[in-house]
Amino acid sequence: MTFDLLSDEEVFAVIRDKNDEQAFTALYRRYDKRVYAYCLRALGNHEEAQDVFQLVMMTIYDKRQAFVDGSFAAWLFTITRNSCLKAIRNRKNTTELNEDIHTPDEHDGRSADFMLKDALQHAIKHLADEFREALELRYFDELSYEEIAQTLGISVSLAKVRVFRAKQQITNHLSPILNELK
Repeated sequence: MTFDLLSDEEVFAVIRDKNDEQAFTALYRRYDKRVYAYCLRALGNHEEAQDVFQLVMMTIYDKRQAFVDGSFAAWLFTITRNSCLKAIRNRKNTTELNEDIHTPDEHDGRSADFMLKDALQHAIKHLADEFREALELRYFDELSYEEIAQTLGISVSLAKVRVFRAKQQITNHLSPILNELK
């Protein structure tokens, strides 16, 4: 059976009702990169992100009977978010990473791109959690506002407001850099 033409919810119904491994593999492939990327952004550590990612995938399979209606993506990212938050709470020892900062050569034509990318990452990282999370769900995980609202347990209008405010704050943070590059 081919699952390419079925919605996520239809594929998951096959998993739930028939324990179909091929259906699970198809759904896994649809979401593996996005869920892992979410875990990595939330946790900032490849090893921990991989562990939580695997936990999420096991959880959606183990709790397959619990999902009966709604958006599969919202349900999946709710589980992912909660798993990441739990991992953060359970960290016993936090260590500062001493990252080597590589500054580009001033004569390098890519230095402006590097500076802008670095400034964007910095701006996103320093958003308030509720704004950063909504923005990342929208633009990195490509969720609809309805799915963001479901994932975060907020209204659709609040999801839209949070994404809008995040974009405003990033624009304000980047405007001096963009003006300098002109």
